[in-house]
Amino acid sequence: MMSIRTKLILFISTLIIIIGALSCLFFLVNSKKQQEDALRRFGISLIMLFAQDDEVKHALSYTQPAFLDAPIKRIKALDTEGEIGYLRISNTQKIMVEEKAPWITADMEKIPIGDTIQSPGVSFTDRMWTRGGIRYIDSSRNPDILITNNIVISSIHEFYDFSLPIIEKHTFSEEEFAAQILGEADVVKEDRHILGFIQIGLSRHKLHERIHAIVRRSIIPMGITIIAGGVCITFFLTKYIISPIKHMANITLDIAKGNLTRTVDIRSKDEIGQLSINFNQMTKALKNSYDEKEKIMVQLREHITNLFQTNKELTKINEQLNDAQERLVRSEKLAVIGKLASGIGHELRNPLGCIKNALFSIKKKTLPIGMFPDNQRINQLIEIVEKETERSIKIVNDLLEFSRTTKPTVSPTNIHSLIESSLSRLTIPEKIKRTVHIEEPLPLIAVDATQIEQVFINLIQNACDAMPMGGLLTIHAQKENSSLTVTFTDTGYGIPDTIKNKIFDPLFTTKPKGMGLGLAISFNIIQRHGGNIDLKSKEGEGTSFIVTLPTEKASGTKIQTTTYVT
Repeated sequence: MMSIRTKLILFISTLIIIIGALSCLFFLVNSKKQQEDALRRFGISLIMLFAQDDEVKHALSYTQPAFLDAPIKRIKALDTEGEIGYLRISNTQKIMVEEKAPWITADMEKIPIGDTIQSPGVSFTDRMWTRGGIRYIDSSRNPDILITNNIVISSIHEFYDFSLPIIEKHTFSEEEFAAQILGEADVVKEDRHILGFIQIGLSRHKLHERIHAIVRRSIIPMGITIIAGGVCITFFLTKYIISPIKHMANITLDIAKGNLTRTVDIRSKDEIGQLSINFNQMTKALKNSYDEKEKIMVQLREHITNLFQTNKELTKINEQLNDAQERLVRSEKLAVIGKLASGIGHELRNPLGCIKNALFSIKKKTLPIGMFPDNQRINQLIEIVEKETERSIKIVNDLLEFSRTTKPTVSPTNIHSLIESSLSRLTIPEKIKRTVHIEEPLPLIAVDATQIEQVFINLIQNACDAMPMGGLLTIHAQKENSSLTVTFTDTGYGIPDTIKNKIFDPLFTTKPKGMGLGLAISFNIIQRHGGNIDLKSKEGEGTSFIVTLPTEKASGTKIQTTTYVT
């Protein structure tokens, strides 16, 4: 983008160039015209004086060239600039005098004879007597009489050629003289006798020199003066108008960026100074408004921060309330289901025991004797009844175990040993790799080892069931503040978000043959130990069960890490 300073400089420079060029051209043309007119008038004066000289007329009348010396000297004395290039005087019969300036290299024969000389029958001029003497009518009013030509002899010699016939002297009678003096007679028109001719050439070389001198002395200084004036005007406009405006524009940019401390220096008392004062007042008012706005924004941000913190605390409290409510509901649900399971278990336990004993008696009494040695179908049915009876007894035992509310028998236990024992009691498929990561030494914690081992077995079994195609089982045990955390992570299917809150409910299962009591029993056991069990799962990526058990703080114990992969 072109700045206003550049535009102003270009505009003023262009304007100065145009004004200077037009002024110089006008002055040059006018000066040249004045010099040409002066040279023409000088030539006319010379030739008129020469033509009216009586000595010249006598010399022509009597064909005496010697009489022409004195008039020629007088004419040359008037030529102080040396502009007369050539002079030619002739009577009606021959050329009497023919001279040229020494600096003319061409011969006089190459200078053409004037038109008037070639037309001797043309009358010269009119004349009349006045109170001041005889007055000739200006020959310029009769260009057909006084011939002025522009003659070029060579490339360096150019002349204004003046030619004029010399008329015989006229005499007036006293009556004619008196009539013209009194204005009672018009211009006398008469036929006059031509004595000869005179031709003078004035060089244009001097004219060109004078014009060049005018150019050097007047036009060039005038152009320089105009340019210098333009530069001064430009400097003045730039310094006192453009620079303050540009300075103000730069400050405006800073203010737009938020720097409201910038002010304009007041250097004058004119309109620019008044504009600077108004601008500073506007900036000051804007800064005050901005500061007030900032104060309000700071207070608003503090309120928002407080609200955000309060909302965060309320959210945390709400989550804790929800978690407590969920735990309470789950505990109540477990208690109710426990009572129901206990009642049903006790009611079914005795009939199932009788069925089992009866089957045992039937098998003992009939199969050895071979009562039905050929009936294989009866043997298969007896095995099915026996297997289902055992399965029913196991379910009843699980229900009784779930409903058992006995207080855990705690003793100092090494969790590392419990993890190893739990892994040894399970058959983990070869396609599942396992990693145990334990930060040693772990403190001994007071737990019922049998119940905690049952929890670990349930969680490890669930992890293996979640990875039927194989995967990685990771067990990580570490101490955190006043608790010990054991995390069981698998890379299986994961648990959908829609059933996460139901996973610890009794009788809820996603397994085809599951009873939905394993996690519920585990949750009940951990809760009786004063701990917590939680899960983190993302569908398709795996699940982590985090078991947290309270422990005492281990002081001055350097943590070491034991990791092994099988």
